[in-house]
Amino acid sequence: GQFIEAHILMTLVDFFGDVPYTEAFQGAANLNPVADSGASVYAVALGLLDSAIANFNSDALGEPRWTSTVTDPFYDGDWTAWTKAANTLKMNAYMNTRNVDGSSVANFNAIVASGNYIATTADDMQFKWGTLAVQPDSRHPRYRSNYTSTGGGSYMSNSLMDYMRAGPNGGYSIGAGEFYADPRIMFYYHRQTNPTPGIDGDANEEVLECGLQNAPAHYAGYVFCANPQGWWGRDHGNDNGIPPDGFTRTLHGVYPAGGKFDDRSFKGQVNGGGEGGRGVTPIMLSSWMDFMNAYMNPSEMRASTLAGVKKSIEKADSLGGTPLVAADVEAYVALVAADYDAASSAGKAELWAKEYWISMFGNGIDAYNTYRKTGLPSTLQQNIEPNPGAFPLVMYYPDNYASTNANVTQRTDLTERVFWNASGPSNLK
Repeated sequence: GQFIEAHILMTLVDFFGDVPYTEAFQGAANLNPVADSGASVYAVALGLLDSAIANFNSDALGEPRWTSTVTDPFYDGDWTAWTKAANTLKMNAYMNTRNVDGSSVANFNAIVASGNYIATTADDMQFKWGTLAVQPDSRHPRYRSNYTSTGGGSYMSNSLMDYMRAGPNGGYSIGAGEFYADPRIMFYYHRQTNPTPGIDGDANEEVLECGLQNAPAHYAGYVFCANPQGWWGRDHGNDNGIPPDGFTRTLHGVYPAGGKFDDRSFKGQVNGGGEGGRGVTPIMLSSWMDFMNAYMNPSEMRASTLAGVKKSIEKADSLGGTPLVAADVEAYVALVAADYDAASSAGKAELWAKEYWISMFGNGIDAYNTYRKTGLPSTLQQNIEPNPGAFPLVMYYPDNYASTNANVTQRTDLTERVFWNASGPSNLK
């Protein structure tokens, strides 16, 4: 409970900045709690994690830890694993606060030196979904919205698919010379059709209207509308109506949604396809910790980035589909290494951010945090709207909080910065 509360408090601050805590949870005694500073709420979260670690290591927990009616869906009552998770969440907090707390790097490295954190995929913290469709629906939420009687219900990112299709250094063949790509693309996405209408096949305005359009002027250098060979979803900011493309657009694949591995069968998918929703929601992964270490310790950026890439590929390969051979994994890691070695200092940071971004597929909280703080990757696809306004550095408060609490003034825009992002870049897209 202390671990979960700490995670929630940190996430609330990451999205909303100052939030109530000291005066919260008092019921009718205080219906208008004043917000605490984000920094103080983060401090509360770190204190809760210290208490959780002490409790995880207390003899008072006793045995048996769990029964048939009380279960631990994460670590099955393994207090050593929970301790590692708590330390890892602390490391996450230290990464976020590096620019505002001079002790963050030392605190982060102290945990690294202890080895008592999520350092291997066996320790990954994730929620595991099932395949039951009713009473209750235990399938991964992204599976539920993609594998339906009417086809896909959400759109994949054209930009991320474009990154992964290209791969570093031109990539390498992963299928009879079909294309050159990051091997994770076959696990992240499932193509229902090939070719893409209007991109490398006959245009079909009813299914993909933008296949008949020219890219907007500010999209020079960015993918527009779709990718070739069946990889297509939506561009950043495209909120047009939904055409009858449910059985042609790209779907979530086997990782992390428990969908269909892209075996080049190019068939529309419905409920039951692939792994039936038996996916995971990643919460904290060992690969992410390598990327965090690369950020916190620049002298270790190369080794930690490559380690993170390797673990991320192995993670994608863990849920199903055609297993990768070791040579495929090593080949991609070698290409990343070659790109890294040839890059300038700025290019090295860009590559780190891009690979970190790809590894976080399935949980975007740290991607949002890292982008606000570093502005990387700088090559993210721009909003399709030429003048979309300022990038949201914080979220609007929920209406039921802002409209009922006399001590809250709703934000007029989203340019306010959370406390750990005081020196973040201003040129975000």
